[in-house]
Amino acid sequence: MPARTSSQNLDEHVRRYSRFALLVLPVILGVLLHPLFASVVGSSPTASAAGTVTGELKKWHPITVSFNGPAASERDDNPHPFLDYRLNVTFTGPDGKSYLVPGFFAGDGKGGSSGNVWQVRFAPDQVGEWSYTASFRSGSNVAIDLNAEAGVPNSFDGAKGSFTIAALDSSAPGFLRWGRLEYTGKHYLKFRDGPYWIKGGADSPENFMGYKGFDNTVDQGGIVKNFTHEYTPHVDDWNSGDPNFTSADTGYDGRAIIGALNYLGKQHVNSIYLLPMNLGGDGQETYPFVGAANNSFDKTHYDISKLEQWNIVFEHAQRQGVALHVVLAETEQQNENWLDNGNLGAERKLFFRELIARFGYVLALKWNLSEENDYSVAKLREFTDYIKALDWAGHPISVHTHPNNFSDYKEIVGEERFTATSIQYNPDKANDYVESWRTASAEAGRPWVIDMDENNPAGVGLTDSNANELRKRVLYDVYFSGGNIEWYGGYHDLPLGGDLRMEDFRTREAMWTYMWYARRFMQENLPFWEMNPADNLLSDENNAFGGGQIFAAPGEVYAIYLPNASAGGILDLSTVAKTIEFTMRWYNPRSGEFVGNPTSVIGGSALDLGKPPSDPNEDWVILLNKESAPEPEPVTPLYMPMVTS
Repeated sequence: MPARTSSQNLDEHVRRYSRFALLVLPVILGVLLHPLFASVVGSSPTASAAGTVTGELKKWHPITVSFNGPAASERDDNPHPFLDYRLNVTFTGPDGKSYLVPGFFAGDGKGGSSGNVWQVRFAPDQVGEWSYTASFRSGSNVAIDLNAEAGVPNSFDGAKGSFTIAALDSSAPGFLRWGRLEYTGKHYLKFRDGPYWIKGGADSPENFMGYKGFDNTVDQGGIVKNFTHEYTPHVDDWNSGDPNFTSADTGYDGRAIIGALNYLGKQHVNSIYLLPMNLGGDGQETYPFVGAANNSFDKTHYDISKLEQWNIVFEHAQRQGVALHVVLAETEQQNENWLDNGNLGAERKLFFRELIARFGYVLALKWNLSEENDYSVAKLREFTDYIKALDWAGHPISVHTHPNNFSDYKEIVGEERFTATSIQYNPDKANDYVESWRTASAEAGRPWVIDMDENNPAGVGLTDSNANELRKRVLYDVYFSGGNIEWYGGYHDLPLGGDLRMEDFRTREAMWTYMWYARRFMQENLPFWEMNPADNLLSDENNAFGGGQIFAAPGEVYAIYLPNASAGGILDLSTVAKTIEFTMRWYNPRSGEFVGNPTSVIGGSALDLGKPPSDPNEDWVILLNKESAPEPEPVTPLYMPMVTS
């Protein structure tokens, strides 16, 4: 090896000490100059500075607080803008409750990669005056350190301000009128200022965010070569006044993906599954980083303009009533190990922090630790604890299973870390899995929200021709067992598409319609959050598709699904007093309507359900409501068109 020159030695010393000087010098100067400034203005200049608050100042609407701080670029290393600075902001509401919210480097504050703007996003949950105080600290890897005293104060540390939040807007679009979707100790999530929620979502395409209209979105050699989503069939679903953006790389704009969300909202599809990082996985075109190389530089530097575009899409999803099911890892080994070789190190901690800081304000969001999980349970716990330490909003956390494999769940059931399932399943076992995990989690002391998130077989999934079968085989089995559902699209070439290449959500419209009819029936007619599966009360029905399903609040309300109603069935009401009368109605799950005239029946014995008003070989729902019981308050549909200019 040749000897170093004196200039090379000098360069090495400059590099070695520049990082130290940039991080520590401001603190030394601040200590020296503080008495001078204090004598002039009574406090340090940073403590009196306030950020700039933007957004609609209404309850639950997102707001952003921007601060002017150190200038940087998204590709800087010394200091590193994503690791070596940490912005945390404490928001305190009118009742004194506080939230510690992580912030992020925002470049120029408008999506530009360089600048001096640092931001925090928040969704206020109270009406009245709020105050905030910024903690801005610098130091090596301080961003991922959970110790409040890590690093040293810098720049606008101590900045304070306030703002006033107006009352809840009951006519606001989507989730903005109901607030945050939260776990309340039951088998269903509930909006803080709204109803309990039944999920009916799209589980494909998993690479929903691999979109041609985003900056720096390039296929890295996934199983579908040279592919990014265009969603061309949904361009016409974009409306004047909707948000838009344009990729600096392709010139393709955001109308198609915004239009896709508009379409899903109109179809009452209320959740979508997405991977924020699939490098090393199947698609290999979705990543939040400045580059896709498997090196520490790319994995710790974030693409500011792309993430600003993602935020436009995520915020619009909330306005369309579409929840985000964010899956944090993919089952392929290279993806699982992409960050920190599969461990919780600097790369993965920063990945979690950046996602929470930029998108944690989203009202309806579920963190899923991994698709078809291969991480050890010890790692799952470690990942979850770090996420929960940062996620001030307390979003639900789950982990996806391999098909019909519950080895992880048997270890974690009952733990406060986890609030929901994410089950991949054989369709004929759907109701058994929902009912068994409802029971197991309740008995363990923490009732889980039961999400059925991937229907097998993987090569088929939901298509444009099997919605009728899957309505009878899966949909009502899940809903009338007390679960939630998303539909996986299988592996199919275009134009049908599926797991990776679904371009047109209309290809599954038949199921979106049936699913909405089922959810609407439950939301408008059942206190479903208080009900339980009760299949043992039904006998003598036709056993097609596994036979009937009953969801009941015994003695009050019964919902019976018959996949084939030709034989009717017997409902056991023997434990119900003979003095209790019920109104019995038939509901057509194919049309979403009640059919025929209501009849009155009484308890105290076995009830012959009889034959439906028509089409006895088709599926039907029977509703029995106790006549003296008040009907549940109807639930407003989740979709409401966004106000356009």
